[in-house]
Amino acid sequence: MSDLVRGQAPIDRGWAWVIVLGYFVSTFCMVGIAKSFGILMQEFIILFNVPVAYAALVMGVSGAVYTLSAPICIACGELFTQRKVVMLGGLIGAVGLSLSAFLVNIEFLIFTFGGLYGFGNACIFGNGLIMLGNYFSKYRSIANGIGLSGASVGQFAIPPLLQFFLDTYGLKGTLLLLGAIYFHVVACGAVYRPLSFYVQRRRSKKERGKKASVDNKQNALTEVGERGDIPLIQIDVDKKHVNNMTEEGSAFHRHHVASTGSVVFGSMDSLHQTAIDMEHPSKDEKTTGSKGKKPLCQRLLSHLATFKVLKNYVVVFFTLVSFLLFFGHFNFILFLPLSAESNDIHRYWKALLISIAGICDLIGRILVGILGDSNKLARYKILAVCTGISGFNILMYEIATVYWWKAMHVGIYGFFGGAYVAILTPVLIDFVGLVLMPPVLSVVLFIQGFGAAIGQPVLGKIHDDAHSYRGVNFLVAASMMVGTLVLVLYPFIKKIQEKRETRKKPERESPEKIVEIMSYSEGNGNFKGNDTDSQPWSSDDKV
Repeated sequence: MSDLVRGQAPIDRGWAWVIVLGYFVSTFCMVGIAKSFGILMQEFIILFNVPVAYAALVMGVSGAVYTLSAPICIACGELFTQRKVVMLGGLIGAVGLSLSAFLVNIEFLIFTFGGLYGFGNACIFGNGLIMLGNYFSKYRSIANGIGLSGASVGQFAIPPLLQFFLDTYGLKGTLLLLGAIYFHVVACGAVYRPLSFYVQRRRSKKERGKKASVDNKQNALTEVGERGDIPLIQIDVDKKHVNNMTEEGSAFHRHHVASTGSVVFGSMDSLHQTAIDMEHPSKDEKTTGSKGKKPLCQRLLSHLATFKVLKNYVVVFFTLVSFLLFFGHFNFILFLPLSAESNDIHRYWKALLISIAGICDLIGRILVGILGDSNKLARYKILAVCTGISGFNILMYEIATVYWWKAMHVGIYGFFGGAYVAILTPVLIDFVGLVLMPPVLSVVLFIQGFGAAIGQPVLGKIHDDAHSYRGVNFLVAASMMVGTLVLVLYPFIKKIQEKRETRKKPERESPEKIVEIMSYSEGNGNFKGNDTDSQPWSSDDKV
């Protein structure tokens, strides 16, 4: 996002916090339902008499759809605005959950709960993170922490509520109520005001003021011309030449071009303003002078995340780390109700375990946001500490033998797991920059979703073969701990990438050649100044 646009928007203030509130409620619905799926999965296994691996396909397909749709949804958000995409996703997800209430068979649930709900999540998550990244700079970590803490509150509130719905209204009524809860995402998406809104509003005010100023100048010129005190300047301009300039996107401002098209009269001030307008045409004039928009598919593909970003070693590194961490963190909480059930922990007690993780998750997200913005420690180091402790406590949960001991480790897992989720996006921006965030985030979500798509059925198969969740918990704990070990290698990966970039730089040009290149670029409108947000690494990065 250009500095001009961000300078006119309420960055770190005002409406930016409304965006945080909208994302908070969105993640409350999205993640709260997803992390409570283990309670529903137990009901599906009993109702349809299917193995765990087959019932887990519901969430597995949801992850697969999320994987395939996330890059497209982010591209559509860049093209059509995040507001429209999130509202559409909320509607589709709510319809999918509501249709699941028919309970035709497990295959029907795979389509409705898995497919439609997964697509809705793909529309919500990435686009919301991009909105937070656009609206926040100084308080980005805090904003991400608060916005993503909606997932923690949802994880705390929805499991016991879900168990209450099951006891009171049955499985069909519960699914209908979940659809109604998810429908609130549509209202949340409506507050995602695009940054272009502020540019358009300021431009309209500026144009109204400019029109009044020009009218005053024209009146003054007419009055002066009648008195004959100051001679007017006459410039011969060929009408064909003006038309050609307009087609090339360098049009005169309408207020400064005479209606005859052959002669322009004006003062020196108006001529100076005309020169400025010619050199920097407005967006509307560029659009008017263009020969037409590209086809929709071509524009969508141009915004679609390409895997070219994987040529960057840091992007590959971050994608691998994200896959390992997400696989371990998400799958543990998903299978936690079933694991607790196998240890004779039933009904509200197993729902309470998820709620304990949720409330500790909330505290962790908020505190890590404050720590991340303090600049006392590099954010990736904070991330490594959080994921290492979270993975270790998954392992300790499996070793624990009594309820309170298990609950303690679930709480610690939730605290540091919440901190991991909240700090992950700021770490991504630290690694690759704000400009590269959308395409890189698309790739990361794609890889994470792929892990979720294959993870649940594979882990379900491990349980069906071993008739125990011990192997499942050991595997997800190992995944988080290996991801942590890989993460601490970041300084080495960064140095390798910097050396690679240095080798790719062309030899230094002579001063005359540099002036020639800059003049050519400016003449074609291609010269760009430094944009700190577009730099993959800043000079003051903490390593």
